[in-house]
Amino acid sequence: MNKTLQLFALLGIFIFSACQSHETDTGLLGDWQGIKWIVEGNDSGRDVSVVTFSFQQDGTYNANYGQQAESGTYYTKEGKLYTHADGQVEKMVQYSYQGTDTIKMVMNRAGTAEDLYLVKK
Repeated sequence: MNKTLQLFALLGIFIFSACQSHETDTGLLGDWQGIKWIVEGNDSGRDVSVVTFSFQQDGTYNANYGQQAESGTYYTKEGKLYTHADGQVEKMVQYSYQGTDTIKMVMNRAGTAEDLYLVKK
């Protein structure tokens, strides 16, 4: 009987996790380029034009930050973008649309507030 109870508990966990879905924000699909990077309310002084993101329909993404690059999977849920770069832990940023072709990513990098603005290419 104990094995039956364990089996039902395991099955319930599996069904519960399978029912949790992620939103697909089709507006995010495509290629994006950085236009402004604000750190603690001030211009960061960084060359933000080298920052690019590419979001694919299949849930994969590529990002470049000048000398650094990453790729992995992503999903969105309730105005939050979750990325899981290969070999790294999952990260989350809040995002919102600033018109039809611009997004704002609100980030917290080790306690430092940063806003990254990107325009659709």
